[in-house]
This record gives sequence, structure tokens and C-alpha cells, in this order.
Amino acid sequence: MPRNTNKRERLIGAADRLILRQGFKQTTLSDIANDAGVPLGNVYYYFKTKREIGETIVRTRIDVTRQWLDECSRETDPRERLLKFLEFPACNREALAESGCALGTLSYELRHSGSPLDEMSRPLMDVMLEWTERQFAEMGRSDASDLALQFVASLQGMCLIANALTSPEIIDRLVEHNRRWLQSL
Repeated sequence: MPRNTNKRERLIGAADRLILRQGFKQTTLSDIANDAGVPLGNVYYYFKTKREIGETIVRTRIDVTRQWLDECSRETDPRERLLKFLEFPACNREALAESGCALGTLSYELRHSGSPLDEMSRPLMDVMLEWTERQFAEMGRSDASDLALQFVASLQGMCLIANALTSPEIIDRLVEHNRRWLQSL
């Protein structure tokens, strides 16, 4: 894979990887610069503060999630959209078992950071919850909000447990369970 020569994009990519692997609080600007192959002084040209990097990572993760949800939304049936959504954990089972969910882990960490970034934790979960609720509502479910919460909680739980036990098989089992559950509704 050719190396991205755009320093800003390399810094964002490095920050995203490192924050997922070691957490936002523990990731330093020096870590990000080293991982991106960019001199530390250049980081300040693109990002004045670590908070700016954090805000960029939140926006990036939301954008990536929206792109996947847009892909899922190409399905004509809302149940099929939700089933399509399950392809993400199924196809990324190893990475999820290794690092957990990029949205869930960052949301949790930011919410408990005691920093101004804690207000950014909610949009990370809202993007999935709102889309999922729309799918259940389109299925004619009056309990769409509760079903969306159950679905997203199941996904977050599977990622947490798979990560804690370093077991991609947990992803396999719970994705299949969610498929059967969706088919039964």
C-alpha cells in the first residue's frame, strides 16, 4: 500500500490508530507524529491542540460510520438494511476482538475524560442509534426506539466481550444471533 504523502491525513490516520489501540488520554502528540513519520513541530501546523485532533477523530469516525450506513441504506427493505449492517462486525471480527469498537471505546473514554471533549461522546453513539431506530420504524415497529437501543447495545456488548476475551468467535456467534433475531421480528 503506497504511503500517503499528505501530512495532515497521515497524522489523522496515525491518531485514529493509536487512539483506538491505546486510548485518547494515553496518546501523545509525539506518539502521533512518530507513527505518522512527521516531525513533532509539524503537528502544530495542522493541529494547534490535542483537542483539535480529538475533534477531528470524532468527526472522522462519524463520517466513516455514516458512509457505511449509507451503503446499508441502499437495500430497499429496512430489515435487509439492518442485516447488511451486521456485515461490518462479521467482516471486521479480528480487529474488533483486538481493539474493540472504534465508536464505543472512544465514546466511553471521552465521556469519562473530564475534558471539554466529553460532550462529543454522545454523537458517536447517536449516529448508529438514530439510523437503527429509523429502520425499525420503517418496519412498522411502534417500539422502534427500544429495538434500536437493544440492537446497538448488543453490537457494543459483543465488541466489548470479544475484545476482553480476545475472541473473534464471540463476534461470529452474536452476529448470527442478531441475524436470527432480526428475521424473527
